[in-house]
Amino acid sequence: MQNGKPKFDIQIQKRAELEIDEISHYYESLSVDLGTKFYSECSEYIDTLKDFPFFANKYNIIRNLPLKKFPYTVHFQVDEFENIVYIESKSCDYQNPSNTRIKF
Repeated sequence: MQNGKPKFDIQIQKRAELEIDEISHYYESLSVDLGTKFYSECSEYIDTLKDFPFFANKYNIIRNLPLKKFPYTVHFQVDEFENIVYIESKSCDYQNPSNTRIKF
Protein backbone atom coordinates (compact mmCIF):
# COMPACT_ATOMS: atom_id res chain seq x y z
CA MET A 1 0.00 0.00 0.00
CA GLN A 2 1.20 3.47 -0.87
CA ASN A 3 -0.39 6.45 0.92
CA GLY A 4 -3.22 4.19 2.10
CA LYS A 5 -4.07 3.09 -1.46
CA PRO A 6 -3.63 -0.54 -2.50
CA LYS A 7 -1.28 -1.36 -5.35
CA PHE A 8 -2.80 -2.83 -8.49
CA ASP A 9 -1.73 -6.21 -9.85
CA ILE A 10 -0.62 -6.24 -13.47
CA GLN A 11 -1.81 -8.92 -15.87
CA ILE A 12 -0.34 -8.76 -19.35
CA GLN A 13 -2.57 -10.45 -21.90
CA LYS A 14 -0.92 -12.86 -24.34
CA ARG A 15 -1.52 -10.53 -27.28
CA ALA A 16 0.29 -7.68 -25.52
CA GLU A 17 3.19 -9.99 -24.57
CA LEU A 18 3.59 -11.01 -28.21
CA GLU A 19 3.45 -7.40 -29.40
CA ILE A 20 6.05 -6.26 -26.86
CA ASP A 21 8.37 -9.12 -27.87
CA GLU A 22 7.85 -8.39 -31.57
CA ILE A 23 8.59 -4.69 -31.13
CA SER A 24 11.66 -5.44 -28.97
CA HIS A 25 13.04 -7.80 -31.64
CA TYR A 26 12.38 -5.22 -34.34
CA TYR A 27 14.30 -2.50 -32.48
CA GLU A 28 17.11 -4.92 -31.67
CA SER A 29 17.44 -5.67 -35.39
CA LEU A 30 17.95 -1.95 -36.03
CA SER A 31 20.61 -1.38 -33.38
CA VAL A 32 22.28 -3.39 -30.63
CA ASP A 33 20.60 -2.76 -27.24
CA LEU A 34 17.79 -0.67 -28.77
CA GLY A 35 15.35 -3.54 -28.25
CA THR A 36 16.49 -3.81 -24.64
CA LYS A 37 15.94 -0.07 -24.16
CA PHE A 38 12.43 -0.36 -25.58
CA TYR A 39 11.64 -3.33 -23.33
CA SER A 40 13.01 -1.50 -20.27
CA GLU A 41 10.97 1.64 -20.94
CA CYS A 42 7.85 -0.39 -21.60
CA SER A 43 8.33 -2.38 -18.38
CA GLU A 44 8.95 0.79 -16.39
CA TYR A 45 5.75 2.38 -17.68
CA ILE A 46 3.74 -0.77 -17.00
CA ASP A 47 5.14 -0.85 -13.45
CA THR A 48 3.91 2.73 -13.01
CA LEU A 49 0.38 1.41 -13.48
CA LYS A 50 0.69 -0.51 -10.20
CA ASP A 51 0.41 2.81 -8.36
CA PHE A 52 -1.24 5.14 -10.89
CA PRO A 53 -3.52 3.28 -13.33
CA PHE A 54 -6.00 6.05 -14.08
CA PHE A 55 -4.63 7.54 -17.28
CA ALA A 56 -6.77 8.83 -20.13
CA ASN A 57 -9.76 6.82 -21.33
CA LYS A 58 -9.53 6.27 -25.06
CA TYR A 59 -12.12 3.72 -26.07
CA ASN A 60 -14.86 3.38 -23.44
CA ILE A 61 -13.16 1.24 -20.79
CA ILE A 62 -9.76 1.14 -22.50
CA ARG A 63 -7.16 3.55 -21.14
CA ASN A 64 -3.86 4.43 -22.72
CA LEU A 65 -0.38 5.42 -21.65
CA PRO A 66 2.05 6.66 -24.33
CA LEU A 67 5.73 5.88 -23.96
CA LYS A 68 8.06 8.86 -23.94
CA LYS A 69 11.07 7.72 -26.00
CA PHE A 70 9.35 5.32 -28.38
CA PRO A 71 6.26 5.95 -30.55
CA TYR A 72 4.09 3.36 -28.83
CA THR A 73 1.12 3.44 -26.50
CA VAL A 74 0.11 0.88 -23.87
CA HIS A 75 -3.63 0.06 -23.96
CA PHE A 76 -5.10 -1.31 -20.75
CA GLN A 77 -8.20 -1.80 -18.60
CA VAL A 78 -8.55 -1.20 -14.87
CA ASP A 79 -10.63 -3.39 -12.60
CA GLU A 80 -11.07 -1.15 -9.55
CA PHE A 81 -12.90 -3.82 -7.55
CA GLU A 82 -10.18 -6.47 -7.91
CA ASN A 83 -7.27 -3.97 -8.13
CA ILE A 84 -6.04 -5.43 -11.41
CA VAL A 85 -4.68 -3.68 -14.49
CA TYR A 86 -5.05 -5.73 -17.67
CA ILE A 87 -2.49 -4.80 -20.34
CA GLU A 88 -4.40 -5.44 -23.57
CA SER A 89 -2.07 -4.33 -26.34
CA LYS A 90 0.59 -1.97 -27.64
CA SER A 91 0.12 0.18 -30.69
CA CYS A 92 2.41 2.30 -32.77
CA ASP A 93 1.44 5.95 -32.73
CA TYR A 94 2.47 6.28 -36.37
CA GLN A 95 -0.03 3.70 -37.63
CA ASN A 96 -3.11 4.60 -39.57
CA PRO A 97 -5.93 3.92 -37.06
CA SER A 98 -8.08 2.28 -39.72
CA ASN A 99 -5.31 -0.29 -40.33
CA THR A 100 -4.53 -1.19 -36.73
CA ARG A 101 -5.26 -4.66 -35.37
CA ILE A 102 -6.86 -3.17 -32.26
CA LYS A 103 -10.64 -3.32 -32.45
CA PHE A 104 -12.73 -2.22 -29.47
